[in-house]
Amino acid sequence: MIPLDEALAIVLHESHALPAEAIALAEAVGRVLAVDVRADADLPPFDRAAMDGYALRAGAAAEPPGLLTVIGELRAGEWPSRAVGPGEAVRIMTGAPLPEGASAVQPVEQTRALEDGRRVEILTGVAPGAHVAPRGSEVRSGDVVLARGRRLDAAAIGVLAAVGVSHPLVARRPRVAVLPTGDELVPVDAVPLPGQIRNSNGPALAALAGAAGAQVRVLGAAADRKAELAAAIAEGLAADVLVVCGGVSAGDYDLVEPVLLEAGASVFFTGVAIKPGAPLVFGRRGETLVFGLPGNPVSAQVTGELFVRPCLLRLQGAAAVARPRVRVCLLAPLANRSGRTSHVPVRVRRDGERLLARPVRSAGSGDLVAHAKANALVVIEPSRARVEAGESAEAVLLESFLEDDGEPL
Repeated sequence: MIPLDEALAIVLHESHALPAEAIALAEAVGRVLAVDVRADADLPPFDRAAMDGYALRAGAAAEPPGLLTVIGELRAGEWPSRAVGPGEAVRIMTGAPLPEGASAVQPVEQTRALEDGRRVEILTGVAPGAHVAPRGSEVRSGDVVLARGRRLDAAAIGVLAAVGVSHPLVARRPRVAVLPTGDELVPVDAVPLPGQIRNSNGPALAALAGAAGAQVRVLGAAADRKAELAAAIAEGLAADVLVVCGGVSAGDYDLVEPVLLEAGASVFFTGVAIKPGAPLVFGRRGETLVFGLPGNPVSAQVTGELFVRPCLLRLQGAAAVARPRVRVCLLAPLANRSGRTSHVPVRVRRDGERLLARPVRSAGSGDLVAHAKANALVVIEPSRARVEAGESAEAVLLESFLEDDGEPL
């Protein structure tokens, strides 16, 4: 077995960026930018009002109790037709361009309209530049507004629209084949007979890969027979990434590694010093990357998080491929007698300046119901056999951490 960091470095080194493609902006959320995006103009493109009020010349005439003649009105989308002179003001709306001669905007709340709006009284002093967003104050033409490797969310989509990018250049989505294995597996909608279980790993790993931006195809569960497994693996090798689940330990019916070797795959490692998930195969056949994950549901999901997800994001050129890591304070002790890097499911909540973590009660690496309650994984290094309550530990935040479901610690 090799250390976790070494294994992940190998996975990322082998995960070469996929080709780029231009797609419609409406379809771009979740995709990864393949190039830097630059502004095609200054933003804002003109001096504009930051509040509803009056555009005027800041100075003695605009000091209280100044009275100014209102010479017009400007709404957003209109262009000024005349300049503002001394003793004059223009009624202006947020977002409208500042007329020539004006140097500030006085908010409407700090004025009083007189003579049916033909004049306005200034109630407080006005400083030059007040409530004006100057041209180029947000970004200058040619500036990078979004960097290559950015995964596009709603805010980034808004930026692309603002700079006129209707078809951003993004990395192609990885094609992933998920292959569950095991004689005991039956479809989700079947009633298991004695000795059988429903196939939960296939849908779970497909969801993990899809959330990481992949196009996913779940192959039918393969039995623990060499010919059937070889045929299924051959079908899966047409994808960019093949994720096989189960059959990677050292038992008589753990056939994934020998079948991969017979199919011409090069295997980089067959075990990682982690818990759960030590039996883990990673290799390549041509342009296809292959993962052989453990069959226990929690082991499959943890190794999927630690290795498959970063691989898929790296294939898309993402700048960030790892989940956030934070320091947490444990509310209960944790032991690690495995001699491996342990990942323990916990629930993390903020308590003032601290993040508190309570371990999730679990029956082991097959207890996927308990694992689903976790929103983070506490990492215990091999050198640390026990972490006491009240001590600090590192935790990997899972996606569910962002959603506060109100469940107490």
